[in-house]
Amino acid sequence: MPNQLAPNQVIVGNVITMEPERPRAEAFAVAAGTVVAVGSREEAIAALPGAPVQEPEAAAIVPGLIDSHLHLQWAGLKLLDAFGEAGPGSLAEALTALDAEVPHWSREEEPTLAERLTALRLIQPVLHRLGLVGVVDPAVVPAEMSAYIAARNRGELTMRVVPMPHPDVSAGADAAIAALDGVGARTGLGDELLRLGGVKVYFDGEGKNGNALRREPWPERADDPEGRGWQRLPTEEFLKLSAWCAREGWSMGVHVVGGGGIDAVLDAWLKIDAETPIAGLGFTLIHAYLEPSPANMELAARLGVLVAAQPSIHWRNGVNLEGRLGPGARTANPISSWLGAGVGVGGGSDGPYFPLDPRLGLWQARTREVTDGDAPHAPELCLDPEQALAIYTTGSAALSLAGGRRGALAPGQAADWVALSVDPLTASPAAVREMTALETAVGGRLVHAEPGATAGGAR
Repeated sequence: MPNQLAPNQVIVGNVITMEPERPRAEAFAVAAGTVVAVGSREEAIAALPGAPVQEPEAAAIVPGLIDSHLHLQWAGLKLLDAFGEAGPGSLAEALTALDAEVPHWSREEEPTLAERLTALRLIQPVLHRLGLVGVVDPAVVPAEMSAYIAARNRGELTMRVVPMPHPDVSAGADAAIAALDGVGARTGLGDELLRLGGVKVYFDGEGKNGNALRREPWPERADDPEGRGWQRLPTEEFLKLSAWCAREGWSMGVHVVGGGGIDAVLDAWLKIDAETPIAGLGFTLIHAYLEPSPANMELAARLGVLVAAQPSIHWRNGVNLEGRLGPGARTANPISSWLGAGVGVGGGSDGPYFPLDPRLGLWQARTREVTDGDAPHAPELCLDPEQALAIYTTGSAALSLAGGRRGALAPGQAADWVALSVDPLTASPAAVREMTALETAVGGRLVHAEPGATAGGAR
């Protein structure tokens, strides 16, 4: 949609800043895509004399939401597969197609560059309608990277994207290192719209398939010597790749689900940290939802390791895990425990293979409801409203390697914001699940305005 906001502007409303020093404000001033002042209406206007004043008709204005684990092109291709180039006719149609448990691409041939660009054009408006302004796209292969670069160069990228390259580790760490080294780039290359993320590695399997790496055998495989689960990468090879990444300044994001896998990954990183400190590199445990221990959490906090958590996975898999492992599995995905230990957590979805609607994620994090469940699972682990919003703003900004630059409405940070139909800090979880993103802006540029909304109309 065309931008309807001036380069310099003052936004007025019930502003939730996500800044501890000033959690609420009446207004903020934006110049050239950056927040330059936050405070009272008078203070914001004084910061930019003569700038137009915009007052969206919203219950709250919050920092734009960020999904720390969303396969953006896969989601777009799923829409292209379902609807063709015309795309879905409504948000409801789009979400129904995206939530369907079917492959993201049904055709035998790999998508062409043109198809990938079309997919991006289809999915970005859908996500903006949900209040999303940024994603971390894990496990990106060269064809996907080429599409992101092409979209950026053509001015078609409206979502802030952090793609994580996924090297082939089937031939061992040395081959993966050679491939990464040959790229001639490192984590952080790019700009605020498209920035290269960390290296993505798969360490174990999945909870729903009963092959995540546990400390004890899965009950149905109690007599199997390999019954603890699947370790995809030998420990020594993982240690070698991780050490190289740390030395060379690459960040890492490791798919690891089970407690046994979490133990192994953190133990390897502890060894590396003795030679090359990893704090500040953004090393991340991706998922880490099945039986993480207090010792895991303490060590992750000490090393500066982050966690990418997905409430949507717990929502869909909670009953399955309890059926396999018993009542103890009700404590799966203990985001509040990670936070309580001082570990940075970013909220995400793992869409489109799990529901990517951030409203569901915010709701599930606060309720711990699960599909077909008889009651919330371990409700003592529910997040409070501030924590839930934080994992999708400041928390996911840190996982996007943009902590202090995005995720809050504060001077010097990007003017990414969403005007909501409810105040997510005071509304009930049920109301948050049904709320509407009335307007969404990326870098001060309006990328979505709900029909009938003020669309940033000047006052």
